Amino acid sequence: MQTEFSDLLQKAGYSVAEASALLGYSEGHIYRWKRGEEIPRAAVLKLLQSEISLRQPAPGSGDFTFIDLFAGIGGLRKAMEGTGGRCVFTSEWDRFAQQTYHANFPDNRPIAGDIRDVDPDDIPDHDVLVAGFPCQPFSIAGVSKKNALGRLHGFQDETQGTLFFDVLRILKHHRPKAFLLENVKNLKSHDKGRTFEVIRRKLEDELGYSVKTRIIDAGHFVPQHRERIVIVGFREDTGFDFDALVLPKYGARRMGHILHPEDGTETPESHFTVGRDAKVSVSVVK
Repeated sequence: MQTEFSDLLQKAGYSVAEASALLGYSEGHIYRWKRGEEIPRAAVLKLLQSEISLRQPAPGSGDFTFIDLFAGIGGLRKAMEGTGGRCVFTSEWDRFAQQTYHANFPDNRPIAGDIRDVDPDDIPDHDVLVAGFPCQPFSIAGVSKKNALGRLHGFQDETQGTLFFDVLRILKHHRPKAFLLENVKNLKSHDKGRTFEVIRRKLEDELGYSVKTRIIDAGHFVPQHRERIVIVGFREDTGFDFDALVLPKYGARRMGHILHPEDGTETPESHFTVGRDAKVSVSVVK
């Protein structure tokens, strides 16, 4: 059950141990408040609210503004904020992804659900539109599965395949200076290239954006071979060229850079790790 306390704790991005240290109560109290078994004092809620406010960007800060569509847990937002952007709107329909997104980006702004239900007038003006629209209708695995089940794929998939057109209607309404779209590598070859030709024609011929694409392998950044197509568009000519993009060395990031070392070099984080050497805590569900 999501309680007011657990919601605030999530938005503040604190673990149970961190909340215990901040609020001056035992971890047992924190867990009971999260589960709704006890109600915390108003002063506790007020302190968490003030912590969230302190972590929010100041109004007007950022070199540019952007919106985060099909946001997942905020990977593209992290990238955009890393280059000086300020997020002004988020849409993500999965409630578990929303919870993680709130923990990663603890601001008070609500997350819009299904983008099909969002009126463009309710979206603030922005400089850049960012969208990792659903890839399953276009991916090799997704198309194979849908074919095996006798289901439609690509733009014929009315549940996910047509969501690109929701991106399109927002672009038409707001006309941002630029956009960044991300999808599977197979998008470019799906349906013998006809799917991508529709996308290109809509963005370039109908909306007038200058469109550039490139297949980028995530292995330059994380320990995973994962090729994705990145589509960027500019309302005005900027001289941008993917060929000038310098990527980090492929394969430089290893799993050892991400996993807990369990050798005493990190501080234990209850209840995820235990003991002096911060061994990963494993819970067995019976």
